[in-house]
Amino acid sequence: RRLPAHCTAVGKMLLSGLPDAELAERYRGIDRLPALTANSITELDALRRELAAIRRRGVAYDNCESNADARCVAAPIHDHRGQLVAAMSISFPIVRDTPERFRELARLVRVGAGELSRRLGYRGTVVDPERVLESPPWHRGDAAREGR
Repeated sequence: RRLPAHCTAVGKMLLSGLPDAELAERYRGIDRLPALTANSITELDALRRELAAIRRRGVAYDNCESNADARCVAAPIHDHRGQLVAAMSISFPIVRDTPERFRELARLVRVGAGELSRRLGYRGTVVDPERVLESPPWHRGDAAREGR
């Protein structure tokens, strides 16, 4: 089953690597993005804000946006030219999500993506997997955002 990129952590990570002009072209003429769940991003401005946050964080989240019972965290994979070519993710059921578990899964996916990037010849800086991420919105209590 093919899912809309804006509803998945991997898809949002890949979208975050696109130049603004290419992103605008991909979504030209689209007023509202399709939703898979009540948490799916449905407005382009909200998607643009999310992509900017992903670029700052170095990881992408799916907060029950493609499956109401699962969350996901994804990290970028770069090739020898430094291009974002793929993403690696870990999905987990919301019933097993705790701040500690989330941090560990985010660390693991960053380690894996960094290792794969190095194997592809990437020599740039990878996201430090030991760097503590800010808590995701659902652990801070501000998961509800405009455009969702």
